[in-house]
Amino acid sequence: MVAHTEQVVLVAEDGTPIGTADKATVHTAETPLHLAFSCHLYGPDGRVLVTRRALAKLTWPGVWTNSFCGHPGPDESMDEAIARRALVELGVTISDLELVLPDFRYRAVDASGTVENEICPVYRAVVANDPAPNADEVSEWQWIQPHDLLVAAASAPFAFSPWLVWQLEQLGVE
Repeated sequence: MVAHTEQVVLVAEDGTPIGTADKATVHTAETPLHLAFSCHLYGPDGRVLVTRRALAKLTWPGVWTNSFCGHPGPDESMDEAIARRALVELGVTISDLELVLPDFRYRAVDASGTVENEICPVYRAVVANDPAPNADEVSEWQWIQPHDLLVAAASAPFAFSPWLVWQLEQLGVE
């Protein structure tokens, strides 16, 4: 049986797809610009789900971040990719998917020198139940009031992924 390698979509500065690359080899000190997404999940009571990245993650291991992130495959719609990653990473089915930051993009370098370089539209969605996370992806999770998350990220940005801090600065209190 041939192992499946996850592909990411490489993009030009204007977001136009220009090729693909193996996800396992693309995140380096010279990471090319590629397409990704970020999603914030809300429960029925209005709290937002934050997750702590697994310690085995290549980039930003052990930091708190948004609910989940990922990369659409070459022939996959963003909606399909988000639903897939919600199930794989958190064991949840989402509803009411909404694009909230269509033009979000960032470049950040973690302590190991690995670069994230992504055009990364940000979404929010609703989930009806607690996650059952994949331990390879998520080490901890917590439901939190959106305002409390905004205050925590502003007070201690080093404890959170840089993309979450920047997203919250742009979103404000949701």
